[in-house]
Amino acid sequence: MRDLPLRFRATRGHAIAKLVLAAFASLAGAAIQAQTADADGRPDRYVLVPQHSSVTLDVDAFSRSKIRMRFHRMNAQLEGTQAGLDSGRVTVTIDAASVEARPRILSPLIRGSGMLDVARYPEIRFVSTRFVRTGEGSGCLIGNLTVRGITRSISLLVTPAGPIGDPRRDDTLAFSAVGEVSRREFDLAAWFPAVDDAVRMNIQVEFVHGP
Repeated sequence: MRDLPLRFRATRGHAIAKLVLAAFASLAGAAIQAQTADADGRPDRYVLVPQHSSVTLDVDAFSRSKIRMRFHRMNAQLEGTQAGLDSGRVTVTIDAASVEARPRILSPLIRGSGMLDVARYPEIRFVSTRFVRTGEGSGCLIGNLTVRGITRSISLLVTPAGPIGDPRRDDTLAFSAVGEVSRREFDLAAWFPAVDDAVRMNIQVEFVHGP
């Protein structure tokens, strides 16, 4: 191949150098902006991955059996300056009508006016108020739970969990949480004492960094 004129080679080399410098400058600018955002304390925001999350409830019934309920539609977000719970807030909204029970014959009864009354109270809502750390990533999440228009303070024991989604992503947070509430505190006393008052909650959630 015939050599290019020296002047042309120099010009082309200069243009490539300018492009490389511009690319490095752009990357540096993005890094500085990200660091500035962290320094400003603007909260990170994580949104729920519904297909990797679940809320199930268990209550003892008829002495030797158990009723299990699962909600299939919910959304949530986690906001915190440290991408965690210490200084952040968790907000969860559950579609009450999405509950399915085992045995299935109980599902319409649980949605009905004697229990969740989803026609009048379509949402179940939880908003955290504080997080008390007890270990590396684990602790007690305290917040307000609203069911049937009644709000009570509850506590959830939270532990970190491995993400269910793509393990190569570094913008994922996953947690497991357990807790217990009284049905009577939320005016859900139907079927007592055949069905126990204590409801055990088992929660699995996965969040990804979102807008």
